[in-house]
Amino acid sequence: MVSIVYSPVKEVVIMEYIKYPTAEELIRNMVLAPGQPAVLYWAENVVFLPVPVSLNNEKIVEELLEGRVYWFIVSFAPMPSYTPMLGAEKGPEAMVINVSRSRVLSEVARWLKRKLSEDV
Repeated sequence: MVSIVYSPVKEVVIMEYIKYPTAEELIRNMVLAPGQPAVLYWAENVVFLPVPVSLNNEKIVEELLEGRVYWFIVSFAPMPSYTPMLGAEKGPEAMVINVSRSRVLSEVARWLKRKLSEDV
């Protein structure tokens, strides 16, 4: 028999964040490698794009195994209602994934939502 171990994320470390006034402006400012699909997350009326720290570092992998996730930067904007696709006029399009059922990503979205109302 196979043993299944659930080991949830205990902490998300966000090293930097950029907030945009609209989802359209977030999309216009995305930088993607050629051919890379644009995928955003949505929960708690916030759309966001996390950029994780690369796992090619032994220390980061150790941290991950301890339940700590590192994101280099997160770009985000208010988005009152979910829609599966977003686009900027004469600009890129992005698929949006509703992650509101994820405990961790919903908590991140709540944190980002609080940041929307703060001055930078």
